[in-house]
Amino acid sequence: MWDNMALKIALIASLFPAVKTNDDLGFKMHYHVPKAEGTYPVVLFVSGFSGDAPASAYSDFVNQLTDHGFVVVAMDHLKFPNYPTQGQAFHDVMEWAGAGHLQEALQDAGLSATVDLDRVAVMGQSAGNHVVGQGLTDGCSLAKAMVMIDPVDGLDPFGIMHGEDLITPGQKLTFTIPSLLLDNELDPKGKNFLFPACAPANLGAPRWFDAAAGPVWNVNASSYGHVDCLDDLFIAAGKLVCPSNRKTDKKAYRAYLADTVALFLDGVLNGKTDNFGLLEDATKFDIAVTVRNDLKGQSHDDIKAGCSNTAVLV
Repeated sequence: MWDNMALKIALIASLFPAVKTNDDLGFKMHYHVPKAEGTYPVVLFVSGFSGDAPASAYSDFVNQLTDHGFVVVAMDHLKFPNYPTQGQAFHDVMEWAGAGHLQEALQDAGLSATVDLDRVAVMGQSAGNHVVGQGLTDGCSLAKAMVMIDPVDGLDPFGIMHGEDLITPGQKLTFTIPSLLLDNELDPKGKNFLFPACAPANLGAPRWFDAAAGPVWNVNASSYGHVDCLDDLFIAAGKLVCPSNRKTDKKAYRAYLADTVALFLDGVLNGKTDNFGLLEDATKFDIAVTVRNDLKGQSHDDIKAGCSNTAVLV
């Protein structure tokens, strides 16, 4: 999805060495584990612009999520977006992890955490969600829960080219999984007349919320934008093309992201279903938000970790 991340990448690429894939999985893996030894659930995370945004740009958010007790595998690469191919690559990563190779990789990296492959969540930011969603369309594999941060569908920001769309408006996705959708009030707004929105409304969060086949919670941060999840240095570059309110507390926003993702995943993966009620109460958050949900007629206690590749037609 050309969601203006291309320019962001160009602006910051000169600051960091190019990322090269050193394996056959299509992504460079960046492992983040809790400090204490133990067995932890896993979050497989694809960065923005279909993985072309450097995973290092999300280090504050990712490290805070790790501190909540998750092994986070952040994935990036430098490749032109190709969602069918990269979705299959993400599915292959899930299968690779399920075959025990993730644990081997952690050991090879000198990291002592043990991964619990019965508690695996998938997560994307921006068009990284398109990769993740395509991967789940190819097969659920290990996935038990999904987190979407500022999700974007499509191949171009104007919604002209539809050959690689994941979502058909009016239809549900062909996988069913408990999902958390975190978006922002500034997502669908353009920076100026030269740039389309980084997450146009017709391709962004509303499209994904309507297409979710399983229970979904949506929390919208009222004063934040598409690049505010990044570390401050990267926000400085990204806000040249994506709106960002300079008066807002970005550290508070990243803490909110990590806290909310952990709350949701603790509810789904660890059966703490009381957490779901907190996701539905805007007063429980440390920043201003609006909330909505569509639980597909299920009660909180009915919602279980899991994913199925069952088409739901509307």
